[in-house]
Amino acid sequence: MSEKKDSNELLNIILMILGALFVLWGILSALIKYDVLDLALPSELTALDVIFGAGWLVNIVLGFWALVSGIGMFKEEEWAMGQALVVLSIMAVSGIDAMLSMFNIGGEWYTQWISYIPIVSAVVGVLGFLWLLFTRKRYD
Repeated sequence: MSEKKDSNELLNIILMILGALFVLWGILSALIKYDVLDLALPSELTALDVIFGAGWLVNIVLGFWALVSGIGMFKEEEWAMGQALVVLSIMAVSGIDAMLSMFNIGGEWYTQWISYIPIVSAVVGVLGFLWLLFTRKRYD
């Protein structure tokens, strides 16, 4: 009788939620960048311009693959673990980059909920990456 593997359900769910948030972040970034959506942001809120201005298409693609890897990890697929490692590392790096931009530019970035996506993605990216490295035996 084979032993049933126990998935990292919490990490899988968080990865899927972050994936959805990255897709939303990318769509909102594109809508704001191309003046389709006017949020009437305060003029001193320049940090959001940095967050919304760069990488909207990358955020959509990254969010999509985060959703796919989160779903695949529920089935304990080895490919999903490898994909999740890549997705989490990119999320961590892009989150840290966006955070540094927000903190350096200043403004009232903390008043906008979308500003917290890079912070959460950086933390989850680093911790999730380390967690998968330490529990990788379950995918062998």
